[in-house]
Amino acid sequence: MNAKLTSLLALLLCLTLTAQAKTPSFKVVKTGKGPAMILIPGLNSAGEVWDETVQHYQKNYTCYVLTLPGFAGQPAIKADPFLNTMRDEIIAYVQENKLKKPVLVGHSLGGYLVLALNVKAPELFGKTVVVDGLPFIGAAQNPGATVETIKPMAEQFRKSMATPSPQMQKQQEASYGTTMAKDSAHIKKIIEWGRKSAYQTTGLAMYEMYTTDLRADIATIKAPVLVLGAWYGYKGYGVTKDMTTTMYTAQFAKLPSAEVKIADTARHFIMYDEPAWMFAQIDAFLKK
Repeated sequence: MNAKLTSLLALLLCLTLTAQAKTPSFKVVKTGKGPAMILIPGLNSAGEVWDETVQHYQKNYTCYVLTLPGFAGQPAIKADPFLNTMRDEIIAYVQENKLKKPVLVGHSLGGYLVLALNVKAPELFGKTVVVDGLPFIGAAQNPGATVETIKPMAEQFRKSMATPSPQMQKQQEASYGTTMAKDSAHIKKIIEWGRKSAYQTTGLAMYEMYTTDLRADIATIKAPVLVLGAWYGYKGYGVTKDMTTTMYTAQFAKLPSAEVKIADTARHFIMYDEPAWMFAQIDAFLKK
């Protein structure tokens, strides 16, 4: 009888602890088999952006594809700071699900997040791939920029996104046509995700990325890091591949072990414009 009572109490305790485990605010789609690979999309993007990537890796990896709250129709949450909240929720998810040194792949804002995850919990993660993301986006165009010099512009952007005008929305959507991707179907999909996103969340996330400088902090990262950059979407503005290579190398100067590769003709969504090149770089990196 005592043994049965002990077993019952143990079961009740297990159920209680399971109930107490916090459900993450982000959506997770799990497919494949093998070691864990976590894929994080960029600003306003759905996890669907990684569909072709998952098809490529699901035979050898268990892919955990996230869609962050407030993006592409995923219900928004009240969280300020937003990105640090996402960082901590992902860390908790990895710990609760006992994922061993998961590979991290992040695009744009997701690229920033995979760096932030490694800075906060350097022992927790395995190889890390940054797809057109930076440790400090504020200095992308002006290497001399600092958090303080960028903050007024970032604050203004956050305020404007709190109550965006239809004209501003149209201008932002039009910009996707030249900088985000080559194919019109992909551009349409990206714009649709943006329209389904919570603009307040978008504004807050952008504000945090522009006012957080991880360039010195990444020196503590222990995982191997691959950085894939893009430049072609800004060719019309005078940007060159050499300029982009120099900018990326400078951004990751405190992490000299990071491999930096720049795509030839891909716009921001490298996984859409040059998937074969992207897979070749990641495959070689993962095999090392």
